Amino acid sequence: MPGIYYERKLPHWHPPGATFFLTYRLHGSMPVQLIRELRETTEQELEAVQRICQDPALLPEEIRKLQKRYFALYDKALDANANEPHWLKIPEVAQEVFDSLLFIGQEEAEIHTFTIMPNHVHVLLTHRESQRPLYKLLQSHKGFTARRCNTVLGRNGTFWEEETYDHVVRQDGEFERIAEYILQNPVKAGLVKEWQDWRWTHVVPRTS
Repeated sequence: MPGIYYERKLPHWHPPGATFFLTYRLHGSMPVQLIRELRETTEQELEAVQRICQDPALLPEEIRKLQKRYFALYDKALDANANEPHWLKIPEVAQEVFDSLLFIGQEEAEIHTFTIMPNHVHVLLTHRESQRPLYKLLQSHKGFTARRCNTVLGRNGTFWEEETYDHVVRQDGEFERIAEYILQNPVKAGLVKEWQDWRWTHVVPRTS
């Protein structure tokens, strides 16, 4: 079905031109057992959805709902498990990710806001339908920044966790709620008192 692909058995619905809330994290920044439990629960729910979904045209929307539930559980666990590594606390490392996201915003997506936390990144963007699929864009971004950041760190090995967690944003007030969540993430984590003080947050004011 158009816009759907699978990664590690979990579905990702990426309709071209849609707006997405994305989170990706450093490799090893969450306990393996916790990730396994979240994934197994989601796989079971997906199997149930596929069994009961009589109309294939409804499947993308059911997947979106499933993604949203999984994303909420994952994000809550990520915030509660501020595990090392914290390579993104290093300014030179964070700058590589920051610059790469700005570059994406020049060509392939409209970047609305993002914040780079010590062990993960939140991004709110709108994919440009004329460009390559979102998952390919993300693969390129993560591969490029992994190489650059590893060079800064003087290390080899896996930098990012392979999977990116995402869901399609609806224009029913969800956009504003997510944007505010991203801005407040460093405040919630106790890194700054005001979101404007966090060096690694970028926001583009909406014109309409």
